[in-house]
Amino acid sequence: MTEVALALIRRGDRWFLQRRAPANPVLPGLWEFPGGKAEPSESLLEALRREVREEVGIELTEVRALPVLEGSVRLHPFLVDGPGSPRTDLGWGWFTLEEMAGLPIPPANAELLRRLAGLP
Repeated sequence: MTEVALALIRRGDRWFLQRRAPANPVLPGLWEFPGGKAEPSESLLEALRREVREEVGIELTEVRALPVLEGSVRLHPFLVDGPGSPRTDLGWGWFTLEEMAGLPIPPANAELLRRLAGLP
């Protein structure tokens, strides 16, 4: 089973998403939370920190694990925070849950959006 760590970066009522490149062979053009697969020698937390540093240039200062989502891949979402603003070459933005519901997102993220609606 592929283990994927996802960084859920929230500022107020908005969440950070980035858009996969249209030429990406996996889920081209879809909007998603930053993150990625854990390497064989990494813990999920190590993978999360590496992916967020590589993808958006943020060093995490706070991390809170949320319940795992089971599917074709195992998603490990984490509420995270870190200083500074995200930096990425991909398309990106800050979206409310309602706005995210109208974006093309990976199928596995639909359940995650439902769960986020229940967070304080």
